[in-house]
This record gives sequence, C-alpha cells and structure tokens, in this order.
Amino acid sequence: MSRPWIVRYAALAIVVAAALPLAGCGARDEPAAAPGGAELRGRTFTTTEPAGTTTTLRFTEDGRLVASGGCNTISGPVDTTGGRLATADISITEMACDPDRHASDERLVRFLTGGPSWRLDGDKLVLGAADAELVLTEEQAMPLTGTTWRLDTLMAGEIAGSTPAGVDATLIFDAEQVTVTGLCNLRAVKYRAAGSTLIFEPGMSTLMACEPEIMTVEQAATEVLNGAASYRIDGQTLTITNNGKGLRLTASG
Repeated sequence: MSRPWIVRYAALAIVVAAALPLAGCGARDEPAAAPGGAELRGRTFTTTEPAGTTTTLRFTEDGRLVASGGCNTISGPVDTTGGRLATADISITEMACDPDRHASDERLVRFLTGGPSWRLDGDKLVLGAADAELVLTEEQAMPLTGTTWRLDTLMAGEIAGSTPAGVDATLIFDAEQVTVTGLCNLRAVKYRAAGSTLIFEPGMSTLMACEPEIMTVEQAATEVLNGAASYRIDGQTLTITNNGKGLRLTASG
C-alpha cells in the first residue's frame, strides 16, 4: 500500500507559480459575493465537471477548507469574508494516483490559493477567478444506516493512503450491526451510536489467511472498528477515526 507523505505549500509561492487554467472551466466574469462567509461552514459542495473528475470542497465548522480534485486531500485554514476564499497555509497529501488526477489536484491548488471570489446561488457555490469559473452543488449527507459505504482510504494521523488495488471492501450499517464485505475474516461488528461516536463491540471473524493486501486492509479496519470511534458524514463521504487511525469511505450504489 502506498504510504503517502504531506506536502505543505505557502500560498504565495503557489500563486507566483506559472498559472494553469482549471480543466474544463471557461473564462468568465468573476461572480459578485456579499461579505460574510459563515453560511459556508458545515457544508460540502461537489462537481463532476470536467467529465472524469470529481471535485469536492468541504467547509468545516472550525474555519478550515478540505478539498479534493479526485486524488489527494487538500486542507488548511480559510477566510471567506469579503466575498473571497483566502488560504494562508495549504497542505496536500501525496498519494500514488494516475497523472491526470495529479494534474487535476495541482490545478485545484493553484485555483484555490489564487483567492477566487465566491457566491451562493441556491444550492450552487460559484467560484470565480480572472480566467476560470468553478460551479459546485451542495451535497446532501447520506444516512449512516442503509447506505453501502465503499472503503477507499486508510489513515494514520495525517498520513492517508488509498486502499490497495484489487481490494473492494464495503460496510453496511443497520440499527445494531455493521456488515463487512470484501475482507478475509472480519464479517460483522456490533455497534451502538452515541452522538458523533460509534461504540463497536468485538467483531465476528474467522482465522483464514488471505492475500497480503486484503490482510493489510483488514488489520486497519479491525483497529478502527473496535471500541469508541468518532465518525463524520460529509455528503457522500463517511470518515471513522479511532486512536489516530481512520477509514474513509464513499457512498456507493
């Protein structure tokens, strides 16, 4: 499994770098926005344009922006007052993805650190720069129970790595149990919810030996789905963290 590292960017350095247009975005007039920005907090916006990419922006309650251009996670403090997104210290994970998705991440970083203007248009977030416009739609949070959550990322502290190729693990929560598919021994775990905490009981498992990639993911899942874990749903994304380890899953089907 790829073990990514964290790259930190000074916003000024990125802005001075050679500017690249945001893929699939035409030149537009910058949208006007009213001062403020508190209304963005706690909301997640996404777009699948240009075709073949998924761009997500999540504004946290504590004033941070967490974004993805399809591969890595981009995050840092954001000031949304005055109708512009102002980022001072952006960091980005460095996972092993295909060149096109890496290029998409780089364009998104340049766009966000260039101080684009923003406005809300119904459920749309419109970001504008001198030569590009990005329009995203607010995501409605998927329910924890009844949704098929597909595991795509393993986390350890600030380190995040995509699940190994060929491993297709899912979690499905009902009222009392989470059913696990695609792993080796871990099949089901009893749990109860208490606010933003999930309290897991020891899981039902066998003692089979499977491919190393599957066993690596299973070990990570077993550590997270044990005892009290925090969880958060941002639109189509479920994040579960426990004692510095974490799983990130995406709603599927």
